[in-house]
Amino acid sequence: MPMPFHMSLTGKNQGNISQGCCDMQGREDTILCQALNHEVYIPRDPQTGLPTGKRVHNPFTVTKVFDKSSPKFYQALSTGERMNDVTLKYYRINPSGSEEHYFTIKLEDAIVVSVKPWIPNTLDPARESFTHMEDVSFTYSKIIWTWVVDGVEAQDEWKTPK
Repeated sequence: MPMPFHMSLTGKNQGNISQGCCDMQGREDTILCQALNHEVYIPRDPQTGLPTGKRVHNPFTVTKVFDKSSPKFYQALSTGERMNDVTLKYYRINPSGSEEHYFTIKLEDAIVVSVKPWIPNTLDPARESFTHMEDVSFTYSKIIWTWVVDGVEAQDEWKTPK
C-alpha cells in the first residue's frame, strides 16, 4: 500500500512555505502529499530508437490537500519566486514493522509553474473520503535523488550537457 510523502520548501521571499502545515511528530513544518507525477526522458527517433536531443525534465507535480501553504503557492507562482530548497521525503514500513525514511528527492533553484485546484465529484459515493486537493508543479535547475538507506545518490542539472 502506498504511503503519503512529505514536502518541505523555503522560498527566497516568503521563507518557510511549509511552516505549520503538518503537526505530525517528526514531520512538523512539512506538507503531506498524496501523489507525484514527474518524468525525465531523452527524445528518440521512433524509427531507429536513437537519441535525437538532450534529455527533457518535465515539470515536477505533487498533489496535496488544501492547507495553510495554498495561498503561498499562488503567491510564489504570481511573483516568480525562486525556492531555495524543495525536499520530498518518502517513508515506508520496514521488515521489522517500523516506519523509515528511505528515499529523498531534492529540487534546487525551483519555481512554481502551475497550481491546479480540483475537487472530486462530490456526488460520487466512492469519492466521499476525498477532500479539496491541488496539484502544484515545479521546474528546477537541479534534481538530486537519494536512496537514504544505503546513501546511494544520483543527480542531474538539466542545463549541464551530458
